[in-house]
Amino acid sequence: MRRAEAQNAGILFLALDTYGRIGGIQRFNQRVIAALAEISSDKGWTRPAVHVMRDGKADIPETTAAAIRAFGPRRLDFVVHSAVAALNCKILFLGHINLLPVGLICKLLSPRIKLVLFVHGDEVWNDPAYRRMRFYEPLMARALSRIASVSAFTASRMQKAFNLPAETFTLFPNAVDGIDRKPVQETNRCNILTVARLDRQDRGKNIDALIKAMVLLKRRNVECILRIVGEGPLRSELVSLARELAVEERVEFLGRASDARLAKAYAQASLFAMPSSKEGFGIVFLEAWLHGLPVICGTQDAAVEIIADGIDGYAVNPWDIEALAAKIATLLADPDMAAAMGEAGAEKVRSRYLMEHFKGNLEKIIAELP
Repeated sequence: MRRAEAQNAGILFLALDTYGRIGGIQRFNQRVIAALAEISSDKGWTRPAVHVMRDGKADIPETTAAAIRAFGPRRLDFVVHSAVAALNCKILFLGHINLLPVGLICKLLSPRIKLVLFVHGDEVWNDPAYRRMRFYEPLMARALSRIASVSAFTASRMQKAFNLPAETFTLFPNAVDGIDRKPVQETNRCNILTVARLDRQDRGKNIDALIKAMVLLKRRNVECILRIVGEGPLRSELVSLARELAVEERVEFLGRASDARLAKAYAQASLFAMPSSKEGFGIVFLEAWLHGLPVICGTQDAAVEIIADGIDGYAVNPWDIEALAAKIATLLADPDMAAAMGEAGAEKVRSRYLMEHFKGNLEKIIAELP
């Protein structure tokens, strides 16, 4: 943006459910709101306006530095009020591809506004297993000034599916909040931890591969327990699989965990594993690193952009159960190496993926808008 414009930037952020549900995109939206509020305060701009579809008024926190309006199920009100608010804004951020039509309406009413779309992963891959691209979206996407993608993997897949120029995309990684790591609690077992919501669309996280790997580890007399945090429709399938493979005594389902219980599970773990093939970024690996754990990811998605194979974790083909079991066994057999990998990951998070980096990257996007 030109300097004179930037000094008086009015910012509007449109998002789907943000405070009323728990999930990766919801946490991302909350982080965007906090960063935009800080940036606006630092520069003396007016408070950013935020319109949230689906959330109710009761979902919105009372203390916030942004002007947030929740519209619940009132979609028409959301569109109308967003279009009116956009008339006084220079930058419009869209939190999801589903909001692209609303962004276009705002652009038609206020042609000088700059549109920035955040993209996360499978919602823009045009993969029928997750979400098909709408026929009108490639044309609408041409109105965007920038597409801020959490990974090069997601940017590449969207660019190909939507036939968009590469220069439209900019890398905008996710982030986590730093923690005070708790002392490792003594345990007589080697615990492999994985965390997922266990929704039906989470099959691509390939937790079943971890259960199958437990069969090989049992056969080789590697003493360990797979602990699965999460609750959802997939749980019953995974329970049945563990029973069918006769490893139910080696698989623990912890259900949905509070922050304190989850922190305890991390503290009791020897490593974190999720050989996913559907990660648009892989924030769970950052969280595991903050707890000092080495990680195992899949080779078929964006996680390999974050994890340095053999340095802070291992990247394994999620369908190669033999290799997956071997890497788990390697980490369990060498606690010193595992600890060094976990610390290397923690240092990577501290140097690249905290809120200060998220805010700086967002500020850079704003400054570089054409």
